[in-house]
Amino acid sequence: MAGAPDRNWLEVVTRKFCPVGQDGPECQMDRVQREVALLQGWKDTLEQVPGILFAVPYGVRADRIGRRPVLLLCAVGFTLSDTWTKAVSWFSDQLPLRLIWLGPIAQVLGGGTQVATSIMITAFLYVAATVLVSEILATPLSALLMTRNIWLPYLLSPAFNAAGGLLLFLLPETLPQTPPSQPSSSEQASQRQTFRGRIRAGVDELSRSIAVIWRHRPVQLFLVVFFIAYLGMQVMKLLLLFAADRFHWTIAQASFLVPVRGFTRLLLLLVILPGISRWLIERRRMSPFTKNTRLALTSSACMGVGCLLIALSSHPAGAVLGLVVYALGSAMHLFARRIITSLVDAHHMGTLYTAIAVMQGIGVLVAGPMMATAYGWGLAQGGVWTGAPFLLVGGLYGAAGLAILLGSWEGCKDDLEDGRCSETIG
Repeated sequence: MAGAPDRNWLEVVTRKFCPVGQDGPECQMDRVQREVALLQGWKDTLEQVPGILFAVPYGVRADRIGRRPVLLLCAVGFTLSDTWTKAVSWFSDQLPLRLIWLGPIAQVLGGGTQVATSIMITAFLYVAATVLVSEILATPLSALLMTRNIWLPYLLSPAFNAAGGLLLFLLPETLPQTPPSQPSSSEQASQRQTFRGRIRAGVDELSRSIAVIWRHRPVQLFLVVFFIAYLGMQVMKLLLLFAADRFHWTIAQASFLVPVRGFTRLLLLLVILPGISRWLIERRRMSPFTKNTRLALTSSACMGVGCLLIALSSHPAGAVLGLVVYALGSAMHLFARRIITSLVDAHHMGTLYTAIAVMQGIGVLVAGPMMATAYGWGLAQGGVWTGAPFLLVGGLYGAAGLAILLGSWEGCKDDLEDGRCSETIG
């Protein structure tokens, strides 16, 4: 609910750059836009650090004490981080706005989004659908509230975060409730030695798995795909700023673009992809590997073309069309995950998923400052270059498509005896 107001709030508290005292197109100055992009970009980047540092320790802790306590800790961290951001914004006349960058420190409690996502991954499809529905409904609602008071949805968001945290008490605990027996002192010493041996064995096994994965060229190519996919997704955080500047809208008006993307993605996941997958397998007799490859290539093309349409649009209809095309390709990383999973032995699957998570985190980490820099440069150049982040990401999705094609072709070439590559990929 606070997503669109975040940007409007950032514009409000940077009015020192704006010569006009009212909200509207007159306040869309280059300095305001660059500062907003810089604040948002580094905030997004810093929010990834707790997850990268603490995902493994909290994951181990969740296996020991249960998932619900760790999720509750995540909720506390999110709420504290969000409250800090709101407090800095409220007292922005006395405090430097860039103090919002300290907010992610609170997400050390719980480990941030990576920990929460990894715990809830078993219900991924339900969570994804719920997120899309909330995106469709909450953004127009918050924009409507902004017409009454621009601070109203922004100040309401901590209450919704707290309510979501309270709902975690209703979640059942999935950790088996088998209390461990208390070992004697001699048993504890033996266990410590065994524990050290297990650590050494685990490190050796991890080293062997990493060596196997990194010697596999198709896997390397698909890890690049995951890096690009999650880097590219961050460009949509600039959509409202870009639309407000390009079409001379207020942020509240631009907020109505967000449900367009959410509705298209929901339709894609629930209707379009299941229908196309069934048609390709039952009517075209494609193997799952070839089907996933072609759908991944099509998705990368949609995301690249969608970004280019958004960047080059001179009319809102063009931006909406580009947004729809982009959203139709938003399952690229899902197909890439299916393909890369089929290329690696089950014995190395845990290491593979860790490598994927690391590449995703690095992609988001790099995206913040990269998008802010590209957007600031585009604003300085003016004209069509204000869409520089979308042009950049469009090119990156083209590179991702090439990596998918080469990775699938080489993986197929290495495993023709499996019979999974019975059709031409391209």
